[in-house]
Amino acid sequence: MNFLCPFHNDKNASFSLKEKKFICYGCNLYGYTKKKFKIKKFELFFDKNIMNLAKKNLYIKKNFWLNYLIYRNINMITSIKFNLGYLDYSFNKSINKILINRLLFPILNEKNILESVGVRTTSLKNKYLIFSKSNNNLNLYGIEQIKNFNFVVIVEGYFDLLTLKKNFFNNTISILGSDINQYKIIYLLKKFKKIYFCFDGDYAGYKANEKVKKIFEKFKKRIFSKTLPYNYDPDNYINKFGIKSFLNYLKL
Repeated sequence: MNFLCPFHNDKNASFSLKEKKFICYGCNLYGYTKKKFKIKKFELFFDKNIMNLAKKNLYIKKNFWLNYLIYRNINMITSIKFNLGYLDYSFNKSINKILINRLLFPILNEKNILESVGVRTTSLKNKYLIFSKSNNNLNLYGIEQIKNFNFVVIVEGYFDLLTLKKNFFNNTISILGSDINQYKIIYLLKKFKKIYFCFDGDYAGYKANEKVKKIFEKFKKRIFSKTLPYNYDPDNYINKFGIKSFLNYLKL
């Protein structure tokens, strides 16, 4: 029997259940129903206490991800501000192994309530995974820190946002990908006077840019969209050319 997968935003009934085993052909999760669902329930109901412990653990123990943050030019102040964390098996053996030894990004809503957890893997194919408490979550990374609602810059990735924040540019949110969710945009239009999209300089970014201009053409005085030069994203663009060059490129 096939169902909509409860572990990701599934629209194609990719979840196959056969007796005691299951597999999702969309997100590639598989296992035994009793064990996996028990773990997943714990995993999806993370609270801030767990994430705070994960944040402390990132700096208590020397690990790959701490070195990775240094390599990506993310300083301690920024990583602490966004509660980046790390867990290992010594923390809690009941935690799903998919969260162990990986970088964790708590995703909060505007009321500072934990909605989801983003996971950075070492895989080149599926680098990021998101575990949400509900399929209705908007997953707007960084929205809880917005104070000025005159405008917002929308970027694709976690590190795009972290790099902007590190450079003292606070009016930014990451939509965690190039997929344009109309519900997210409508929500943002209610909160911000102007929205500036900045997409990566790749095929997905170009397609997303065209989609925004087409779908939201009637909001052209409030919604602006640009794609960065080929092979650039806000993170590597700012690290190479600086924040002023980036803002000039967006005409801010």
